[in-house]
Parts: sequence; C-alpha cells; structure tokens
Amino acid sequence: MALIHLFRKCNQRCVFCSYPEEGGKDEACSLKDWLKEIAAMPAGLVQISGGEPLLAPAAELCALLAAVKKLGRGAELQTNALAACGMRAENLSKIIKALNAANGYFNVNFPAATAALDNKITRTRGAFKKRLAGVNRLIKAGARVRLTHVISALNYRELPAFAAFAVKNLKGAAWVQFSYIKGIGRAEGSVYLPRYAEVKPYLERALFICEKNGLHCEVDHIPPCFLGGFYRLNVDMAKMRDGVPGPHLEEKAHVPACRGCRFYELCPGPRKDYIAVHGDL
Repeated sequence: MALIHLFRKCNQRCVFCSYPEEGGKDEACSLKDWLKEIAAMPAGLVQISGGEPLLAPAAELCALLAAVKKLGRGAELQTNALAACGMRAENLSKIIKALNAANGYFNVNFPAATAALDNKITRTRGAFKKRLAGVNRLIKAGARVRLTHVISALNYRELPAFAAFAVKNLKGAAWVQFSYIKGIGRAEGSVYLPRYAEVKPYLERALFICEKNGLHCEVDHIPPCFLGGFYRLNVDMAKMRDGVPGPHLEEKAHVPACRGCRFYELCPGPRKDYIAVHGDL
C-alpha cells in the first residue's frame, strides 16, 4: 500500500489531523514526482491524500488516477468532500470516472452529525453543510464512497448519533470506518485522545445501529478486546492472520496487558502514540 501526500494545503483545520504542523512550502503538483513516490512504495492500494486532494487541478488528478490504473493498482482518494460541493460538474464527473476506472473510491472524512460539533472539530465554519452536499453529490454521480469517522474526545459520546445520521442522511455510502484518532502530526500528545474503555460502550451502540440498518462498517486503531461482540470488525485482524505487512506493525505494539489476551496473535496491540499519552492500555 502506498500513501502519497499531494501537498499541505487544505480547506479545513481539523484538531485530529495526523499531517505535520504547517510549515515549509507546498510543492507544485507534479505527476512525475507522484509516480516516483508510488514506485518506491509497497504494492497494493494507492492512497491519495493531502492536504485536500480535490484542491488539485482536475486534469492533474485525473492524470494521476489514469497512471495508477495503468500500473494495475487500486486508488483511494482521501477527501473532506467540501470541494466536491462546489466543483464544476464537468470536472467532478471526470475525476469520478477516472477513480472508478482505477477500481477506486472516495474516502470521505465525516467527523460529526451536527454543524456545531463539526465546526468544533474541523474549526471551519460552514463545512458541515458543504460536506453533506458534497458526499451526496458524489454518491448521486456514481462514485463509490467510504465514510471515515475519526473518534476523538470531542465526539465519542455522539457515535450512536452519527451512526443513525449516516443511515438516514448518507444513503448509498458503501461503508463506514470508525477510526480512533492518531496521536501524531497536529494531534501529537493530544488531549483529544480518550481512553478506549471510555469509547467502548458508545462505539458498540453505533456498530449495532449500523448492523441493524445494513450499513457495513469496520473499526481501526482500537484493539478488538475493546469491541465486545463486534471484534471481527477490527481491520487489523485479517492482516495479522494473513501475515500482511504494513504500517499497523510499525504504529502499534503489544504491551504487558496484552499477555494472555485471546486476540494476541491477531492484534498488533494498541497504537504507540496512545500509550505515549495514557501510559498503559
């Protein structure tokens, strides 16, 4: 799997952003540079991130997706969907067509079910309304959309409300990933990292709502021992079972409390940045 950052520029200022603090200079979009990055990374899915990728010129983005397709690799376009709301229909259609051709999908960061909470998390006024419109526009235009809901201290109590919101207002989304906040980049050492045990009851309720309503979901960055009967939704379990290499082996590690756990062989352990903040599991 390859992860490439097109540039730093973004139209949000999310408290949970795992990209480094602003600084330095954005490089101009260069297809040659992007392809060089991909070639140097492991095989598999190509994750195209930013900043915000939809701020790149449509022609450049389509060229990159066409090159990914030519390499025989799938593509994940990570976005907050704000730009999708106001983009020219012609450009959006071209990007969707190129992404679909690369057997890809949009990974949309959707952090809240209300405008007030969205603003608190993204620190961007008006983002909620644009995001909702952008996602539904993508789905209506034939794009495959995954929703990523980053769990933080600001929104974990609202997880069931978000699940219900997604079921009702984001019909057509392919699936949703509940992903615990990474304590890196802008969120390093952050007060926004709640304890897994605090998140557990709210997350279980959200997963139940999704399951009951037929919305496929998964969980990342929370060990399966904190997922109750939904432990199979942990995305690392299949990777560990099949011996798949990847960042999960570098970002996570077993701690003393993991000894004797029935998931020991199928779980890489908690995130190292989580332990750095909380000291223990």
